[in-house]
Amino acid sequence: MLRMGVTLHTGDMSMAEIVEYARLAEELGYDGFWPTEESGKDAFQVLAVLAGMTRRIRLGTGIVNVYSRSPTLLAMSATTLDRLSGGRAFLGLGTGGIGFMERGHGIAIERPLARMREYLAIIRRLLAGERMSYEGRFFRLRDFHLRERPPRADLPLYVAALNPRMIEVAGEAGDGVILNFLTPEHLAEEVRPRLQAGAARAGRDPGAASVYTLAVTCVEPGAPGALAAVKKTVAFYCASPHYHHIVSTGGFPAEAVAIKAVWDAGGHERATRMVPDEMVARFTLSGTSAKVRRQLEAYARAGVYPIIYPIPRQGSVAADMMRAIRLVAEIARG
Repeated sequence: MLRMGVTLHTGDMSMAEIVEYARLAEELGYDGFWPTEESGKDAFQVLAVLAGMTRRIRLGTGIVNVYSRSPTLLAMSATTLDRLSGGRAFLGLGTGGIGFMERGHGIAIERPLARMREYLAIIRRLLAGERMSYEGRFFRLRDFHLRERPPRADLPLYVAALNPRMIEVAGEAGDGVILNFLTPEHLAEEVRPRLQAGAARAGRDPGAASVYTLAVTCVEPGAPGALAAVKKTVAFYCASPHYHHIVSTGGFPAEAVAIKAVWDAGGHERATRMVPDEMVARFTLSGTSAKVRRQLEAYARAGVYPIIYPIPRQGSVAADMMRAIRLVAEIARG
């Protein structure tokens, strides 16, 4: 089966359901479990529980933000998870969404590129067991090291990127870039060139950073309410200006602007209805089994790792999540 991961919003399911979901993903042959962290459960506590409840699947964040925790604390969390899981940990980092960061944390997303570079530099050196000093714009460490030497220096660090310059940062210092709404054109015309440009600037192998993408999907296209649930998620992303570059590159610039205006005015259901079927087909892993199979095969040819992101219907969240990852695994096996 194509190497794939799964994700979920941890606030949507109980801890028992999350354990069941992760264990099912492992049983189905998924490679990684990538929980989000926004207003749900603490990501590292969830992953620590799963470290003891799973045996093979890799465990990491998809993503945690680089504003509410220091790089030192993130290095400590990642190495603790790596010990608990027997070397299965990874760390996905990003800015976090505007609404979550500004409304939830009261933190403005300022200077994200410089901040990400500092996080990657500090975490790398701490993972290597260095006693280090660091003089940065945001952080100043003095003759510091982690008391327990980390199990491995090469714990993977992935960078979530929505804009071209952050993709370059992933190429400079990340082990991979995490994308969303990925299209073949975006991959070929922007993602690959930007990763290579970042790698060249840092003197790295142009292929050092792999490509990962969230793959929004639904329980099954014909199920009542399934398409509407996916459309609402697409509308939600269109309401964020951070996504407008990607949506425009994918061929829907005017639609993104119109949907955002209606969503911002409180018309969430109307904004959902404004999402055309063509946009869903373009940006999500949904549709007939044949269409999903073609898209998975395209990911495999392009060397892209999809992170399956099921969108459940209200009232059947856990059941829909389980059903969705089963269906995708069945389709992937052919």
